[in-house]
Amino acid sequence: MSRKVSLSFLCGVLLILRGEPVQSQERAGDKPLILKGATVIDGLGSPAIPEAVIVVERDRIKAVGRKGSPYPPDANVIDLSGKFIIPGLVDSHVHYQPWLGEMFLNYGVTSVMIPGGDYSTADREASYQSTARMPRIFATGGRPALQPSMTREQVRAAVQEWLRNRKPEYANPSVYNDGNAQVYRWAAEDLHEAGLVWFGHTENAPQSIKDGQDVVEHLWGFAEALMSPKQLEGFQRGEYLHWGLFLKDQRRLDPMIKDAVSKGVYLNPTLMYEMGSQSALARKFQTELQTLFRDETLMSYFPKNLADGAVFKLQAARNFSRRHENLVAFSLLPPADRKQFDEAYKLCGQLLKKWAAAGGKIMAGTDDPSSGFAGLTLHMEMEMLVESGLTPMQALQSATGWGSSALLTSRRKPAAKPPVGILAEGAYADLVVLNANPLENISNSKKIERVMKGGQFVKLGYTPNYGKPRNAVAIIPRIPEPEISAVTPSIIEGNREFEITVHGVGFIGNSVVRAGDTAAPTTFVNIRTLRAKIPGQNRARTLKLSVFNAPPDGGLSNSIFLKNGNESSTGVLELSAIAPYRVVEGNHEFDLTVTGAGFVPTSQVRAGDTTLPTTFVDAQTLRAKIPAELVSRALPNRFNAPGPGQNNGVYGDRTVKVTVIDGPANGSSNSLSLRVVAKWLASEKE
Repeated sequence: MSRKVSLSFLCGVLLILRGEPVQSQERAGDKPLILKGATVIDGLGSPAIPEAVIVVERDRIKAVGRKGSPYPPDANVIDLSGKFIIPGLVDSHVHYQPWLGEMFLNYGVTSVMIPGGDYSTADREASYQSTARMPRIFATGGRPALQPSMTREQVRAAVQEWLRNRKPEYANPSVYNDGNAQVYRWAAEDLHEAGLVWFGHTENAPQSIKDGQDVVEHLWGFAEALMSPKQLEGFQRGEYLHWGLFLKDQRRLDPMIKDAVSKGVYLNPTLMYEMGSQSALARKFQTELQTLFRDETLMSYFPKNLADGAVFKLQAARNFSRRHENLVAFSLLPPADRKQFDEAYKLCGQLLKKWAAAGGKIMAGTDDPSSGFAGLTLHMEMEMLVESGLTPMQALQSATGWGSSALLTSRRKPAAKPPVGILAEGAYADLVVLNANPLENISNSKKIERVMKGGQFVKLGYTPNYGKPRNAVAIIPRIPEPEISAVTPSIIEGNREFEITVHGVGFIGNSVVRAGDTAAPTTFVNIRTLRAKIPGQNRARTLKLSVFNAPPDGGLSNSIFLKNGNESSTGVLELSAIAPYRVVEGNHEFDLTVTGAGFVPTSQVRAGDTTLPTTFVDAQTLRAKIPAELVSRALPNRFNAPGPGQNNGVYGDRTVKVTVIDGPANGSSNSLSLRVVAKWLASEKE
């Protein structure tokens, strides 16, 4: 390795360690750069220009012309005859994290739109540098502090404060619903006056569009609007497999599409994130990801659980029914259920085809890294749009000019062309050189020869230890870590075989109960209940039980100890049961009975981080007062609630970890999970 190369490598390593964007682009010099001979597809929907001429000056496009167009005689010229040039791609829905940067660039994604994510103001500013090894960041800077109870003046003040302090490119308020409709209507007026669009979730797309929403994020806002009140309640209770099944009512859906398109509304369907596994292309996508994850340099920093999760997600359905877990493997689904998931995807495709046929515009966005990768998934999104009935030109526009104009310029006064996502005078010189025509086959968008950002070619490939996630990451939805609340019976007799029922949360179709270190034959009953046969064996005073969910993600649950008959205690703190182990949200203060072993007069019960008033009964029993505030609320049961409560209350129980500590010695027992369930689950049998 030469001294020059060694110094360059060292500088790159130092920049990574300092957390600064890696500067590894190839410089083109100060002279104008001419790209000639290629077929140009401009992102605006214009006919492709054969043997075109693109003039680049510094970081901008000076001109795009046909064969023979003049250019400065002292310019640097690159002959790209036989190639195809498209704009740098725009992923219009990313929860960005700095370690994702070069993944986007390697797949020609030079701009990302961020409604939320783990990035800083410094990241955002640095992203505009042509040499920064990351895509350009266009972001909301957070959300205006809107509350349903606000007056008109309070809404205006909140929006103005957000505009002053956050410098947003667009707005992404939280979920629109009946409870905040008036406030969002007022906010839309202020946003539009400022020249910004409203992009976001909605529980009633036709109504939020009427109230001023410009970009509908995901498709389920139309599905919910087609549900009757009874169906909506049932859906929120987890009685249906998928919201897409409600898009059947074409008679009512067609006018919704027509009205939205007439208002210039854009649609951000996130197909790959929501239903990539239901595509006929899923097996091909799996192969592409598996090939990618064999790159040792990439895997020097890419989380293995995320790589495994990305592949698994293409083998499983995102489920909204209480019958199955959040992400249920197709191998565990009854054929009738699999058919329903496939039908839901087909109906979503029909909606998109009708939207585009009516003149509506679609923005390709991935919700990454929720799908498990970044960059490549945008190409998969375009392929799924074509599978749904869009033309390759429309799919390409969804990831170029449509996506950028929707969020950056569609509400600007006066109207203007976006600075990215197009090949036109004045736009940033962000472009992708392809070896094959994407208008003949949209998958040709992945046949990338070169990527340019801001007039400089990107060095393709991955950088060792480019970056690391600041926090744990996983696909969404992910395989959960199970929690045990109770086991019945809680006392065992002798050494014979017996059957147990395990109650808790986070159980999946292939959860396994472990007796000590031995896997027991396990039957999945539902997401909160398992049954297992514990084989006969010589047993000690207590039997340790746990539940294991296999990777990706998943993990081993808390333990519970079953007492063996009248065997005496060893004096070790062990919990066997809590009663009740399940309470309904909004409960008053109540007594909790804790059963186990090793308790002493100084033992104290803890609920989460709260030490509770505790009464010592005997060495095997304690009683404690649970305050009402600890059980005031379960997780939301709306299907789009964030975190573990996602998916319609499938994991909608909030859990409180109950432990016992032993006075001054501060020894701690195992934990059991007290479940706080939603009111609508109060009468459900387990």
